[in-house]
Amino acid sequence: MHEWTGLSRGRALAIVSARDPRAFPVGLFSRDPVPPPNQGPGCFMWFADHAEAADFMVEIVPVLLLDPDSWPDFDELVEKTREVVREVPEEGADPLATMRSLGKHWGDRAHFVWWGHFEEISSGDTDFGRLIRMQYLDELDDPENDRPVEGDELDALVRFTRIYPL
Repeated sequence: MHEWTGLSRGRALAIVSARDPRAFPVGLFSRDPVPPPNQGPGCFMWFADHAEAADFMVEIVPVLLLDPDSWPDFDELVEKTREVVREVPEEGADPLATMRSLGKHWGDRAHFVWWGHFEEISSGDTDFGRLIRMQYLDELDDPENDRPVEGDELDALVRFTRIYPL
């Protein structure tokens, strides 16, 4: 059981998006797929581990993004999502490959962007992590916008992830 189990989809999203990624270091980021392509509102969601993130992807994300009564393939989509994400909690699984695979099943109904660890954003070398970090440092008018964010700056970075994208 997770803190969000049994709650409404809105309340569940509010809980995981308000969490501190230093305590809940596994993150997901998705955007609404509205024109221009995939530039709709987005949201970071934070979890204790990959297993909790996988459960959220199956139990909450489908009903969060879709009306089950409006999609004749809703149950099939939930099952495909379950099949895809069940491998992520295992050692050596590639969460980014999972996101690409989810994209194939979900099509234009959702845009799953990132599944990873907070440290990728604060100091890592992944493309997505560097993008978020550089945008954060640009907001601070920091001339050195490609550096790790550490120490007392982490509080502000966490706040930035809560309002991203600006």
